[in-house]
Amino acid sequence: MQLGTSTNLICFRPDGTRFNLCKTLELASQGGFKVFDLNFYDWSLPGSVFLTDGWRRWIEDIAEKANELGVKFGQCHAYFYNFLNPFMKAEEKQYHWRLQQRSLECCKILGAHTCVLHPETDRTGVEMSRASLNANLEYYKPIAEQLEGMNMRLAIENMCDYGIAPKRKFCAYPDELVDFVKRFESDYVGICWDFEHADIMQQNQKESLKYIGKFLFATHVSDTYSKKDNRFMHVLPMTATIHWEEIMETLAEIHYEGDFCYEVHNYINRLPDQVIPVAVRLAYEIGEYLMDCYKGAVRNCQS
Repeated sequence: MQLGTSTNLICFRPDGTRFNLCKTLELASQGGFKVFDLNFYDWSLPGSVFLTDGWRRWIEDIAEKANELGVKFGQCHAYFYNFLNPFMKAEEKQYHWRLQQRSLECCKILGAHTCVLHPETDRTGVEMSRASLNANLEYYKPIAEQLEGMNMRLAIENMCDYGIAPKRKFCAYPDELVDFVKRFESDYVGICWDFEHADIMQQNQKESLKYIGKFLFATHVSDTYSKKDNRFMHVLPMTATIHWEEIMETLAEIHYEGDFCYEVHNYINRLPDQVIPVAVRLAYEIGEYLMDCYKGAVRNCQS
């Protein structure tokens, strides 16, 4: 297992301006990080070069910068949208589809091994789970085949529907998620486990990870002070409510060897530029502590 971070570790500044991505790689690598996840959500907001005809030159520059710094991209969060929105017009769907395809091409250029995407929910009838399962299979089977041809894997993320109760989201529970990815019968389709989502949903992390087992391809690592307020979510691990030592032991127990990847954008985006280097270093040191917990658990499993 290797420690990594989403590029959203340093993305937006307190005044709302977007940070230069090459500079993000530079500062984060100076702080110790060597593995990155490019989160395309940040780069699909207005004003992003990703949305323009200059996207290829932009992503090639990022790949060149990573090579120069001696860092790499592992899992990446591809562009996502609600492809099951019954009110979305055909031209709008086509626009989002093109951006998703563009993000997959970007992931390939960066050398990513896994693309994380979201399942969506069909609420048009009374059989929400069955309808959602079938609709997601229909949508994702061609994408899974496409990614396999690009030598990348697809990781479907666990959802969180606590904030919209009593409404539900498809794949907010481990059994639904595992059942879904099993339907592909492919070594290229698995799960991205978001620990914060699971914590908000009050799920047993240890038992959930053991249940997922070999299907765990990627992780989103963050902690939270709130179950509903986004301002207090996505903070550094070990600063809020999740019991991380137990999680590291369980990751060792199930032989997880992918990225242990931060998604903590509500950490540095509130801090002034002057303290970014020390803030990055703290994030890295916490990550290294957790990696030491994991390595110690691996040794215990082997003894």
